[in-house]
Amino acid sequence: MRITAKDSGRRGLLGIARGVVKAVSSRARQTKLQHLDIEAFSGEAHDGAEHMEGYGLTARPHAGAEAVVVFAGGNRNHPLVISVADRQYRLQGLVDGEVALYDDLGHKVHLTRTGIVIAGAAITLEGTVTINGNLAVNGAELTHNGVDIGDSHRHGGVTPGAGNTGVPV
Repeated sequence: MRITAKDSGRRGLLGIARGVVKAVSSRARQTKLQHLDIEAFSGEAHDGAEHMEGYGLTARPHAGAEAVVVFAGGNRNHPLVISVADRQYRLQGLVDGEVALYDDLGHKVHLTRTGIVIAGAAITLEGTVTINGNLAVNGAELTHNGVDIGDSHRHGGVTPGAGNTGVPV
């Protein structure tokens, strides 16, 4: 079959679309990709579109997020979602060159011009943590193995002179 310039132009127009996410499935399938049910154009439904995420990053978008959908060769039977954005949660106010990772609850890792800001309700570090430089803890309770070692902790076995105290109580 010979494809004419006119056919090629039509396929090009059919090759990319804007869509809205209707549902998300992260179940492992043969492709091991996340699958999105999307609606492109006016009511054109595509269930199970493969979501091609960048290496090392993954996210599960909410229904209602917007998607850029590519149809290779204009074939509307095999949609590939290459980008998903959600205006409702996108961070505002970044300056040129800044980068951020964020979610819908306000948690974020923000690479600012002056340093890295990690904000969230709770931060859990797993594995060995090494701090080179100073550590300042402001307005927080500091514990070690469940024992308060902040301003209000006490020691048992205190002896006058050069002796050592017991462990915190």
